[in-house]
Amino acid sequence: MAIGKSLALGVLCCLMAARASAAQVRAELLANVSSVQAGKPFWLGVRLSIDPGWHVYWKNPGDAGLPTRVTYTLPDGFSAGPLQFPTPLRYDQPGNIVAFGYENSVLLLTRVTPPANLPADFQGEFRAAVSWLVCSNVCIQGKQTVDLTLGSATPASPANQELFDDWIRQLPVDAGDCPNVADVRSRADNTGECVIEITWRDGAADSVEFLPGVLEDYNISNTTVSTNDKTTVIRFKVQPLAGTAPPPTTLQAVVGYASKEGKRRGVNVSLVLGPAGANNH
Repeated sequence: MAIGKSLALGVLCCLMAARASAAQVRAELLANVSSVQAGKPFWLGVRLSIDPGWHVYWKNPGDAGLPTRVTYTLPDGFSAGPLQFPTPLRYDQPGNIVAFGYENSVLLLTRVTPPANLPADFQGEFRAAVSWLVCSNVCIQGKQTVDLTLGSATPASPANQELFDDWIRQLPVDAGDCPNVADVRSRADNTGECVIEITWRDGAADSVEFLPGVLEDYNISNTTVSTNDKTTVIRFKVQPLAGTAPPPTTLQAVVGYASKEGKRRGVNVSLVLGPAGANNH
């Protein structure tokens, strides 16, 4: 990403329409159960249905855009884990702007744990406040509050299994948990030159993309991705933003790819930047 985020956001704001509930996106709150069981975790998912030709953004929107956000209100005693984003797509846009996000639809996932005890007649309302920026040739901010009521049962009753299984498989995983990856190696030198090398288990994957996480005070540029029969090499440059002298930090990134079945998949990669980052593995 070679353009400063502040400049890119300034360009984006010039295109942004008035804040409203964008008709181009429709939100829905779903669960992978139709009833919950005391102490047994389950999944909640906010499904965004997006009109053709439009896209919303990942937790790192890239050079321009805004991350999609979900804030939950849960019944007493329930706790929610972090919002989990499926592996996004990379959008290379005019003006050397790179963005990361989703088109058509996405299910944003959260693991929820009920309390250890629930009354037999429990009926709880689960609510999600969702906000997004949806873009095509213009960008529109949208928001919607969605809710879902669930009762209790022993055992919990499953629901939407195929949908949730599909999107859970699209969550990025660590290399050791990825059946398509034999090895991942990464390194960064003191000049900011970075390399990630992936060895694929059964031949190289298709549509390999580098998807860096949020990185404060640094700029990423000159990204290249090259693949041969069994290996993908990703090279990029990381430099401090002008006027800053940040300490060493860790870049959390995702390498996205298409499985042999054409499904979106991702593998997590960590890379220490700065003097401590030489010869990462």
